[in-house]
Parts: sequence; C-alpha cells; structure tokens
Amino acid sequence: MEILAAAEAISSAEGIDEWRGLMKLLLQHLSVLPIPPEIQSPLRTAEAYWSGSSAVNADDLEQAKSKTWEYLDSFPRGADLKTREGRIARALLCVTEPDGDLEAQSMTADWFAAMIWNES
Repeated sequence: MEILAAAEAISSAEGIDEWRGLMKLLLQHLSVLPIPPEIQSPLRTAEAYWSGSSAVNADDLEQAKSKTWEYLDSFPRGADLKTREGRIARALLCVTEPDGDLEAQSMTADWFAAMIWNES
C-alpha cells in the first residue's frame, strides 16, 4: 500500500518507529483539508503530540479523540459518512491513537484513505 510505504520512508528518514511515521504522514494529509472549526483543537493536539511536544501527553490525545467523537455524535446516526466534514473527522480519529502494531497500521491506513479519498 502506498500510504504504508510513504510512512516507512518517513520513519527511516527521521529514525522514528513506523507508527509515528504513519501518524506524521496522515497529519500531513489532514493539514491541507478544510477542518471543521469544532475539531480544529483536537487536530492541533494531535499535531503537537506527534511532533514530540512535551506539553502534550497520551491523556491529551485521548481527550482529543473524545472531542472528535462528540463532534461525530452531533450528526444523525450514519450521516457523518455522507458528508466531507464527517469523513474528515473520522480520518482525524486515526491520529488520536497513541500506539499501534503492524496490523493496526494497515487498518488505520486503509480507513484513513477511505475517509479522505471517498467522494461519494
């Protein structure tokens, strides 16, 4: 998969683990999207966490995930997947997981791609 290969390249270039490389790659894609105002704060938290900021920890990332779910819960059941904003929020959830193994990397990359590049 192209996303995983790009994430591995980031990991190798920066000397970081593959999960962190994937998160940095996904954040690069999110940074150019029109992020709804309601989830800009969770995005900033994720960016700070994955950049290595000592001001943000795993608990802060968990709070960012909760805020993103609150936003998604504002949509009627299942309607978030039918809107660009909802799919962006679901993609944001991908970068609010502090840890993942090889299987999680693949599933996260697949889900992120489905949310970001789904134009239906």
